[in-house]
Amino acid sequence: MSVLLCCQALSLSLFAQQQKVDTAHIYSIPEIMVSDPYQTREVRSASPLQVFNKEELKNLQALQVSDAVKHFAGVTVKDYGGIGGLKTVSIRSLGAQHTAVSYDGITVSDCQTGQVDIGRFSLNNVDRLSLNNGQSDNIFQPARFFASAGILNIQTLTPHFKEDKPTNIAAEFKTGSWGLVNPSLFLEQQLNKKWSMTANGEWMSSDGHYPFTLRYGNDADVQVSKEKRRNTDVENLRADREGLWRYRRIKNRLHPKSRGTAHRCFL
Repeated sequence: MSVLLCCQALSLSLFAQQQKVDTAHIYSIPEIMVSDPYQTREVRSASPLQVFNKEELKNLQALQVSDAVKHFAGVTVKDYGGIGGLKTVSIRSLGAQHTAVSYDGITVSDCQTGQVDIGRFSLNNVDRLSLNNGQSDNIFQPARFFASAGILNIQTLTPHFKEDKPTNIAAEFKTGSWGLVNPSLFLEQQLNKKWSMTANGEWMSSDGHYPFTLRYGNDADVQVSKEKRRNTDVENLRADREGLWRYRRIKNRLHPKSRGTAHRCFL
């Protein structure tokens, strides 16, 4: 009997404690932080636009511009003959003649074949590589771009100098299979406060003696021999030079701060 009374007293005390809870009181809950990686998407153009900057081009481990263009979506790069052959780019399967190539805003053309060889451009001095699928938002462009299905823009590096360092030098050396040797040198020189010069040189050599298996006869009696391709050596020298002139705009009320603009001239 005493045990039953104790249990009833305990249940009454718990019920009394539950009745004493103030439901109007504000209770603070410990802060909970939920984190998730978010990738910002920058809208650069009304038409589909794909961009590779300098850092992304280094991560691609590409040898030429044609190797980097292959990573764009919806692009067909045709290779006619390996490391020294013609390489063309086409969009929407319309052919290479419908894709314009811009080098620092200047239209690149080929009077002999009508197709631009993008394999002759080096990545050493490329700062930005973009591809427009359709018309670009830039209205100040040649008429050739308006008549094209797509535009491949190659933007070269703009030199930046420190106060006590008027010269920037970068050298690279690449090697690979089948005797590939590819040294390069890039130079930026500040002549004065307005004028600067850039020079880029690259040498590429390869013997192209890759092995293959040559088969003789039909499937019943097949004879094979190990051969190597001959007369496919390539020696290619690329060199370009640019002069840049930088000027400052006059201050006015709408733009109190002067802005610097660089103009390029190909030498």
